[in-house]
Amino acid sequence: MRDLLDRLDGWRDEQVEFLARLVNHDSGTDDVLDVNRVGTILAERLERLGFAVRRVVNDRFGDHLVGDKPGTGPKRFLFVGHYDTVFPSGTAKCRPFRIDDQGRAWGPGVYDMKGGLAALLYALRAHQEARTRTWAETSVSVVFNADEERLSPTSREVIGAEARRSHSVGILEPARPGGEYVMARKGAGTFYLEVTGTAAHAGLQPELGASAIWDLAQKVAALHALTDLERGVTVNVGTVRGGERPNVVADRAVAEIDLRAWTRADADAAIAAMEKICARPHVPGTRARFRGEVSFPPWPPGLPGTERLLEIMRAAGGDLGVEVRAIKTGGGSDGNHTSALAPTLDGMGPKGNRAHSAEEFIEVATLLERTKMLALFLDRWAAEFELPSRPRS
Repeated sequence: MRDLLDRLDGWRDEQVEFLARLVNHDSGTDDVLDVNRVGTILAERLERLGFAVRRVVNDRFGDHLVGDKPGTGPKRFLFVGHYDTVFPSGTAKCRPFRIDDQGRAWGPGVYDMKGGLAALLYALRAHQEARTRTWAETSVSVVFNADEERLSPTSREVIGAEARRSHSVGILEPARPGGEYVMARKGAGTFYLEVTGTAAHAGLQPELGASAIWDLAQKVAALHALTDLERGVTVNVGTVRGGERPNVVADRAVAEIDLRAWTRADADAAIAAMEKICARPHVPGTRARFRGEVSFPPWPPGLPGTERLLEIMRAAGGDLGVEVRAIKTGGGSDGNHTSALAPTLDGMGPKGNRAHSAEEFIEVATLLERTKMLALFLDRWAAEFELPSRPRS
C-alpha cells in the first residue's frame, strides 16, 4: 500500500498538468473532431499502461474507447467514464484551466468529468509501476465514451457488453459537492413535443391562423404540473422554440422535455400522462407529435452489490483516514445502465461543484485523494470481493 501512495504523491504536480491538458482541449459532444483529439490523448495513456485499445466508431458522435488489460486470475473490473462535455468548441480558449489561491481548479469539463479520468489513469499507473499482485491477477476493462452528455445513445450497448462480462463496475463521474459517492440514480429520459398550426397575419387576419405557440404554452403548463416531488418524479420543459416573427401567427413550436423518476413504474405513469396532455388540442387547427424514451433506466437504492462495493470503498477510506459517504441523486449517468448488469459504484472522481456551468470547479487536493482511493479500492476489491457461485447469465 505504501508503495502505491508514495508513487502517487510523487506524481501530484504531473497529474495536475495532465488534467490541465485534458481540460484545455475542448470536447463538446457535438464537435466530433475536438472529441476525437481528446480521445487520442486518452488512448495513448491507456496503451502506455498495457491496454489493448479499440475505437468504436459511429456516425453521430466521437469514437468510444474500449481498453482491455488481462490478468492471470478470474476477476474482472470495469471502469466507465465519458470524455465529452457540454461546452462548444472555443470554450477552453476563452477560459482555460487555472488554479486559484483557494486551491480550486477551473475550466470546461474539469469536474464533469475529466478529473475522474485523470484519477483513474494515475491510479492504474501506480499499480502497473509497483507491479502489484492486483495488477498481475485482475483483468481491467475501461470504456471511455463520447456521447454521455446526450444520454449515451450510441455507447450504451458498448458499455452493456463490457458490464456483462465484468464482476463489478466503477463510474468515474465526480463526487457530489459534499464529497459523497453515488449509490443510486433516478431514471432519466428526453422527450420531444412538436406542435404545428397555421400561419396568418397577426394584425390583418388572425382568425385564419392557428397558433402552435399558444397551444404549446398550455401543454407546457400541464406538463410541469406532473412534477411530484414527494414521489421523486420531475417533468421539466427545458427548451421551447417557435415562430419566426411577432406579426405572424406561429405555425410551428417545439419543446424538449426532461423526465426523472426513481422507478420504472413511475416513469411509465408519467409518460402516459404526458402523452395524454400532448394529444389534447387546445387551439383548433393545431396538431401535436410527441416522442422520446427513458434513456437512463432507474438505478434503485439498496442493491446488495452496490452496498458491498461501498463497504470496500469505506475500508479503503479507512486506510487514508477519509470518511466515505454515499447518496442517491437525481442526475443520471452510465451507472444507470451498468447497475442492472453488475454491482456498480459511482462518483469516483474528485470533489467539486457547478457542473455544466462557467463556474465549474474541483477541489485540487481531492484529485490526489480520489486517485489514492481508487488505487486502494481496486487493491481491496481484488483481494476481498467474492465472485458469484454461479456464472451470471
